[in-house]
Amino acid sequence: MITFTNLSESDHSHFAQKLFEEAFPEQERPPFSSLRQRDAGKFHFLVAENGDEPVGILTYWTFDDLIYIEHFAIAEELRNQGIGKATFLYFLSQQTEQVVLEVETPHSEESEHRIEFYASMGLFRNPQPYTQPAYRNGGQEVDMIIMSKYELDDDEFDEIRTLLYREVYGKIEK
Repeated sequence: MITFTNLSESDHSHFAQKLFEEAFPEQERPPFSSLRQRDAGKFHFLVAENGDEPVGILTYWTFDDLIYIEHFAIAEELRNQGIGKATFLYFLSQQTEQVVLEVETPHSEESEHRIEFYASMGLFRNPQPYTQPAYRNGGQEVDMIIMSKYELDDDEFDEIRTLLYREVYGKIEK
């Protein structure tokens, strides 16, 4: 059975850091050391465990009526075995709010598979253009797609983009 443990309470922090840094390119993640500086009331870093064994990580933000999943990864040796789907669906089933996440635009077999993975669990691929701001000064922006639990109209999309840019990336004045 899948369970989640906060990183600060987990015995698997080394696993979590290694997976975080290996699963996401540098331009798609903040420095691991900076995560402790984030708003602990809004930002959460979970280690997914199957029994006592760590299997993955999930980072997310909580906002009014919105959950933003920033990163989700399963250990490479456990991928394509249904663990990722079970883990993600378990998390999703606990959320009554809108859930959104960013996913790379389809430019490779892996990125297409990732979009299909989230779509297979009922997430919508929103058509509005979206660019993930750079995590680091002088860093690279990344073209992404916003996927969501409930389809977004243009106004909702704009509100969510503004919220993410401001709260997650610090790109718009509060």
